[in-house]
Amino acid sequence: MRTVAVLVLVAACGSSAKQSNDPKRAQREAAEARRKQIEAMKPASPYVLRDRTAYRPSERCGQGPYRFEADSLAAKYGERTYVYACGKHEIKGMYRVETRRPKTRTTTDESGFGFDRQNAACKAKATAATGTGGSGGGGGAATGGTGASGGGATASAPASVQPVALERTSDVPTDCTRTQVLDFYWTSTDDHVAVDGHFTIDVWSDEPNDLEGLVFVVERHGVRPDMTPEQWQAYRDADKAYDEAYAANLDLDVKAGLVELIEQKVTAPPPPPPRAETQPPKPSVHARWIPGYWLYAETKFHWIAGLWDVPEEDIQRELTVEAPTPPPAEPAHVEAPVEPQPTKTAVWTPGVWQWDGRVYVWVPGAWRIPPDAQHTWQKPTWNVQRGRAVFVPGGWRVRVRLGR
Repeated sequence: MRTVAVLVLVAACGSSAKQSNDPKRAQREAAEARRKQIEAMKPASPYVLRDRTAYRPSERCGQGPYRFEADSLAAKYGERTYVYACGKHEIKGMYRVETRRPKTRTTTDESGFGFDRQNAACKAKATAATGTGGSGGGGGAATGGTGASGGGATASAPASVQPVALERTSDVPTDCTRTQVLDFYWTSTDDHVAVDGHFTIDVWSDEPNDLEGLVFVVERHGVRPDMTPEQWQAYRDADKAYDEAYAANLDLDVKAGLVELIEQKVTAPPPPPPRAETQPPKPSVHARWIPGYWLYAETKFHWIAGLWDVPEEDIQRELTVEAPTPPPAEPAHVEAPVEPQPTKTAVWTPGVWQWDGRVYVWVPGAWRIPPDAQHTWQKPTWNVQRGRAVFVPGGWRVRVRLGR
């Protein structure tokens, strides 16, 4: 079997003016010519599509694990499984392939995939401000019936993977951002069946991916049925020659500093099932709930509670919650975290009173992860005027120093 799990980043050439002064220009052009020659060595693929299925996640922000499993095609010579994500955003994560065969040991292969993700909609945003005020989240989430936020709840990796349900669909976008998850091969040296058994693929991520409009597509390919042993051997020889030439040229490019190899590793095990959260009262008309997620740090999972994201427009148009009376005094005792600090950078964000339309509800504090070291948490407050109270959302703030 063969997996493809290496990304090559080719150094950018820049503008034409810079290229004329580029001391490595000739070297880059020669390297590009070599790559084209090597690509011309690549033999035509003998694989044909046998089966194609697509699955849609139910949530916009998710970590998985998502599971795909099936019996092998029992194709002669070779079998290939290709999985990709097709959606509005790039995603990044990890996968594990488990292959179970009769009368032989189970094999497991795992790797990281993807090199970028656009998941701002699934995490608390960073908001710049020159003073107080501004947009941001609306406090932590109360969970269960205990009154605790669960903002730093810890958990061990589950003993067995508990996959998140997916909906099978035939609707695959024709125009999408594609992220390759895996490209996995099983091959035989002759005309025997390449793999006879059952395979399971688990896909997960160490922080939530934005899955808006996304589908996972699983394609399974087998070597074409008219393949002969002689043709298969010729293909294997040509493919081996291509692989060796590609690897040798890649080594040259790396030593010359023309490309950079990024090693993709599994950095976290599959997370436990997401915790059930009780959403606090909605703090503004167009606020959007960002669900909690599992953060893996120091060999443990830590639950980062969900929060409301309040659009800047809601604050400017005074569409945040109003209450007919001022909020009660905060609890006399200092609210202490119910769980240890999940990471050294995590910040404890205190609780706040929120109006649910009838009464004030205490929303307990939670551990939060700042966007970077320059951001601090500004606590939500209430602006009381003439006996009425207007909610002022809090959130991450970075003070911008203005020139004198």
